[in-house]
Amino acid sequence: VVRFVDDAGAFFALKELPPEIAQREYLLLRELTLRGIAAVEPVGVVGERAHDGEGQLPDVLITQYLDFSLPYRLALAQRPPPDQLERLLDAFPQLLVGLHLSGFFWGDCSLSNALFRRDAGELAAYLVDAETGELQPRLSDGQRSYDLEIAEENVFGELLDVQAQQGEEDPDAATALASEIPARYGRLWSELMAEEELK
Repeated sequence: VVRFVDDAGAFFALKELPPEIAQREYLLLRELTLRGIAAVEPVGVVGERAHDGEGQLPDVLITQYLDFSLPYRLALAQRPPPDQLERLLDAFPQLLVGLHLSGFFWGDCSLSNALFRRDAGELAAYLVDAETGELQPRLSDGQRSYDLEIAEENVFGELLDVQAQQGEEDPDAATALASEIPARYGRLWSELMAEEELK
């Protein structure tokens, strides 16, 4: 369960989780923000919640809401212009590359687990859900490939959902767009990791 709270103009997201998962996600998000990775900022965890007659309640992870950001469903609502879709298809792989370079294995890469915010005419993607993530010194090619497989599969399903909302289902178009995620990721990764010879 996720709820949003307005406290004197400051917005927070509150997510109920089992205690060990809430603590783990808090620490992961804290480490990512300390490393300068695009992720929501964790505020704290509320634990040891009890309710009369119901025993222990889940902990609550509190994160700062990302001002001026949108979930993908709103970013793509009402048949967005092609350039908006292009920006989103660029922003998501850029986030994934940044996470992988930092040693973060996501494990549940999806548009639903990111927020999108305009940044100098482009869209920037931010991680909002790190429940399944792991921080490691360095990711293997297999781990990166697995994250990309998950991303492509999840994005395909999410694009089908958007199409259904808009009343025009086109699985072939969703497949083509979802395949852009690993393709754009690969181009960016190759560009960043390429070795240059200086003569």
